[in-house]
Amino acid sequence: MEETRALIRRIRRMPAISLRDLGYFLAVAHSGHLSDSAATLGIPQPTLSRRIARLEEVLGAQLFERGGHQLRLNTRGEALIPAATAIIQQANLGFGQVHRLMDPERGTVRLDFMHSLGTWLVPELIRSYRSLHPQVEIQLHQGAAAHLIERVRAGLTDLALVGPKPDTELGWQQLRRQRLALALPEDHHLAHSTDPISLKEAAEEPFIGMLPGYGTRLLLDRLSAEAGFSPQLVFESMELTTVTGLVSAGLGVALLPLDDPYLAPTGIVLRPIDPPCYRELGLVWRRSEQEAPPVDMFRRFICA
Repeated sequence: MEETRALIRRIRRMPAISLRDLGYFLAVAHSGHLSDSAATLGIPQPTLSRRIARLEEVLGAQLFERGGHQLRLNTRGEALIPAATAIIQQANLGFGQVHRLMDPERGTVRLDFMHSLGTWLVPELIRSYRSLHPQVEIQLHQGAAAHLIERVRAGLTDLALVGPKPDTELGWQQLRRQRLALALPEDHHLAHSTDPISLKEAAEEPFIGMLPGYGTRLLLDRLSAEAGFSPQLVFESMELTTVTGLVSAGLGVALLPLDDPYLAPTGIVLRPIDPPCYRELGLVWRRSEQEAPPVDMFRRFICA
């Protein structure tokens, strides 16, 4: 906070000089002639003369020695050259960056996603999009669903692929819907069938789950609470593939999505939850009247 106040104080002490006036000063400094500079800039010579005079008035010092039609930089003008040049260059660089970010074909999209989507959904979407728009920069970030939703809300990212659907004011588009199942070691006493099963039947079983805040963990917490029990967690992971592997090793049972293309259910039995429960996968974004064109185009591509 103190740093912000100090910056404000410095800004208030700065002279009210426009970038255009600095540009006019540099043009005259390089040519040494008002008439030549005015013709190059496409403005009347009296206008350019007034702008230079105004700059000198604001600074409280003459910058040129005048002789006839020529203007020669004095020591004060020479002292201003490096700073004025740096200011103009940095301003042009910043303007260029803003314009690039607003260019739908060359801008930047910040995309967050859950770990479990990094092996299939995210690569598929990026591969397809970059085949159509190869110069767009896509910045990626992985994390837990709850954390990613907060990042979108705080403006730290543009879009996030998460599940389940968040109970927030954010925009949401469902992309996939996976039925949930109870994953059991194949020698488990409940693994005699692949018929649907109530989650309550596993109330006394040790559970392998995702870490708090991760999408499938949010679903496990909600569904177990609805079934009237709190799961006994013997291990918590960041990866569904790890959860699947530990179930196959007989460490416990787990809540997993059916038909996930990268969860090879070797050594386990998947019994759909009854009544049917689903893992919704979708895209969230912050609603804005001024969404950047690259983000808007990418979002519309995903949601199509």
